[in-house]
Amino acid sequence: MPFLVKDTLVQMQTYLARSGYVDEVLVGEPKSPPSSQGLTAALFLSNVGIGQITAGGQTVESHVVMLRIYRNMLKEPTEQIEYELAEAVSNISDDLLGDFDLGARIRHIDAGGIYGTPFTVRWGYVEVSGTMFRIADLTVPLVVDGSATLVQ
Repeated sequence: MPFLVKDTLVQMQTYLARSGYVDEVLVGEPKSPPSSQGLTAALFLSNVGIGQITAGGQTVESHVVMLRIYRNMLKEPTEQIEYELAEAVSNISDDLLGDFDLGARIRHIDAGGIYGTPFTVRWGYVEVSGTMFRIADLTVPLVVDGSATLVQ
């Protein structure tokens, strides 16, 4: 049963790259500090599951993507870091939760967590190879149609 999770990551990556809200988009967690002087986004999978099976054997799946936005915490003035992250989170959230189409088999964002995981944003800090970053983690649960078909 092949889940087409790569397609989900590609659609999210394409959206972010075109959005202009971040300077750089990575797939996977960076092993070295992001090189952008602005905001960097990294996408990685958190969870994949089947939420429903249709009469024809098609699946409705939940693909939960973690979208982490990084900003070097040494930028001055300090409040500018928070403003930049807040603006990017607001714009991305507005797009994803609004009347927005990611294309492919992605039906919509499961904002309220009907399939288990709600859309959330958590703020924090993370160190990448000795460099400290202020981050915003967006948990993005995507409802995906029919990326797998169960044998009938």
